[in-house]
Amino acid sequence: MVPTELVEKEFWRLVSSIEEDVIVEYGADISSKEVGSGFPVRDGKRRLLGDEEEYANSGWNLNNMPVLEQSVLTHINVDISGMKVPWLYVGMCFSSFCWHIEDHWSYSINFLHWGEPKTWYGVPAHAAEQLESVMKKLAPELFDSQPDLLHQLVTIMNPNVLMEHGVPVFRTNQCAGEFVVTFPRAYHSGFNQGYNFAEAVNFCTADWIPMGRQCVAHYRRLHRYCVFSHEELLCKMAADPESLDVELAAAVFREMGEMMEEETRLRQALQEMGVLSSEQEVFELVPDDERQCQKCKTTCFLSALTCPCSPERLVCLHHAKELCDCPLGIKCLR
Repeated sequence: MVPTELVEKEFWRLVSSIEEDVIVEYGADISSKEVGSGFPVRDGKRRLLGDEEEYANSGWNLNNMPVLEQSVLTHINVDISGMKVPWLYVGMCFSSFCWHIEDHWSYSINFLHWGEPKTWYGVPAHAAEQLESVMKKLAPELFDSQPDLLHQLVTIMNPNVLMEHGVPVFRTNQCAGEFVVTFPRAYHSGFNQGYNFAEAVNFCTADWIPMGRQCVAHYRRLHRYCVFSHEELLCKMAADPESLDVELAAAVFREMGEMMEEETRLRQALQEMGVLSSEQEVFELVPDDERQCQKCKTTCFLSALTCPCSPERLVCLHHAKELCDCPLGIKCLR
């Protein structure tokens, strides 16, 4: 077996080389719902044998983890590929995954079923903005044209360069049979040491809830689409308190208070600007792509603003002045 340190050294040599081109293939982001999971599942397609029964029921089975009782994602009714439904990864030597954080700053867990190790690099959440600043400083022209570049999973940078600029970077080699967990807003990247097969999914616990709200505000500034409505998720949990454990219930209670305080402030500001008309709207019955703010792309749930000049368009209350040029007095709070 080739030492992992030697493969790692060669990987970064090739990345930094301007004279050599290397092309590799990576079977990434393959939905387990379409091709099957590496874990035993109760799908009725075949009978489970021996230890498979135990593994099919285990909380460490990545098909079960997102919907465990303590997981926030169990309150999302739709299957979200990659978040609630595991993705599969078939790697070869030097196939890589670029610097990124998970959707909605959620946790992620990756299991290497078999094969050669996977080398990981991670940056703690407290240094996330520091990493972003360093990358923007070193490649300003890229970020000027694409402000959400780091969300596109196309940015690779040598961890040594980041560390030279003061960013704390940690590394590990994940071997077959091992899990790697990434924490909310923890940037991570890496590459495969050879042929291997891994599976990954997201999960969210009670401590993630305030981070999720911060993430939606961050997405709003970047004009980035949400995968789901954070406000809707909170309201669903609050409407079913019997299903929550004490820690999760307490987190939802605190977050509901923050959410309602902000909503009250935004509605009062809207009223002071001259918007007096309102109509009730059941946003959870409206498809997500039909209730996105025209300005920041956030998914509206508690309220939105519309105008008779174009009833199909709406904005969130943060962008009440961005809907159209019509007087605010004719617009309607929904």
